[in-house]
Amino acid sequence: MSSEAACRPPAGSTYLCVGQDLFSVNEYVMSQYNYSLHVDINSTADAEVDVSDNTHHLSASSFVPSSFMVYTDLQTLRGLWAATDYGSGIQYADGLLDLFPSIDHSQAAAGLQIGLWLNGTQGCYSICEGELDKQIEQLIAYLEHSRASIFLRLGYEFDNPSFGYSDHPELYILAFRKIVTDCRKGLSAEAQARVMFVWHSWGAPMASAKLNLHSFYPGDAYVDWIGVSIFQQVLPWSPPWGGQVSDVENVLKFAQEHDKPTMIAESTPFGGIELKQASKAAKEIMDATSDPWDRWYGQVIGIIDKYDVSMWCYINCDWESQPQWHNVGFGETRLASNKEVMTKWHEQIMSGKSNRTFLHLGALDNCGATIASSNLVTDSDEYWFTPDHFLSFILVPFIVASAAFFLPYYMLGGIRGRTKSTTRERRPLLADINEKS
Repeated sequence: MSSEAACRPPAGSTYLCVGQDLFSVNEYVMSQYNYSLHVDINSTADAEVDVSDNTHHLSASSFVPSSFMVYTDLQTLRGLWAATDYGSGIQYADGLLDLFPSIDHSQAAAGLQIGLWLNGTQGCYSICEGELDKQIEQLIAYLEHSRASIFLRLGYEFDNPSFGYSDHPELYILAFRKIVTDCRKGLSAEAQARVMFVWHSWGAPMASAKLNLHSFYPGDAYVDWIGVSIFQQVLPWSPPWGGQVSDVENVLKFAQEHDKPTMIAESTPFGGIELKQASKAAKEIMDATSDPWDRWYGQVIGIIDKYDVSMWCYINCDWESQPQWHNVGFGETRLASNKEVMTKWHEQIMSGKSNRTFLHLGALDNCGATIASSNLVTDSDEYWFTPDHFLSFILVPFIVASAAFFLPYYMLGGIRGRTKSTTRERRPLLADINEKS
């Protein structure tokens, strides 16, 4: 998939993505809305109000990010069309889209960034052997009917030593290729255009010095985006296992070499915004780097600017309140928990006062491109009947009526055709490992 087909935004622009559970995302949007309303109230407290001027009125949709993070696993696919809780908050992809639907409901205005757990080497073996073909078919059905732009992280953080892919990275490669191939065969052209496959490294030391990024890479033909995690790597007290900025940059340089758009696929200030869950070493040198914005957020934005990162996924979460993450060390990372961070987030991310444009709700519909003002209809009396009217009131009803007549015949014919199909040929498990990409 080319950069254009992969929906890479214009240079200097970054899709903003927020996660990683339904209520944390909702809290993010509502807290941003609440903050902005109070800023607006304070700035106009002594001004004369013109009730006819609605140019400064705010709505909650102004603060909805371009996409939402959600997690599921291939074995169960829980959290897509029905809610589930793995101990890390409610995972519910359709629920997130329902929170902030498009105005005309014709398509999802926000995108989804889905982390798909593959269950390590054993899961990859099952995928390659065809034991999870039914689940892949169900996944394809969801992708087809979702209508959202979807970034699918297959086996996210594949090089994390604790995730179980490092013993046999060749199986991860084959599993990745199989899922991508099956999806591309099973999806319509329309769905293929809005489903991107993401290869996501954890950006920290691997299980063995013999391993590198190439050890896990499925090939350019199968990868649309390349992602990396940023947690503690930008902090001066990051432990050896946690990685350094150089580890993050190695992934981003790898993406540049392969001409792939990049995303920070998971990120949050490890230890919490105020370091309440940070290590003893972190707290001992905290006074030297006491500004929570400069300490983490400024560092991440610097990386985004340096490598023109195309998507930033931020985890806005009270990690300590969730059973899966309690006492792990992530802490409180909700932006609204720190006034200083909230203020700077609005100045640099929401208000467009930085050199970079962070893209919000609806940006994925045009891959981040700005619609020229000359294309907008402003005089409804002069342009009372537009191409949109023709589409909505004439063409669409005609298509629907035609489908109602011909679809039953098509479906019956398809069923008859499928009954004549033969079983697929079985091939040795590692037969395609050296396939050129």
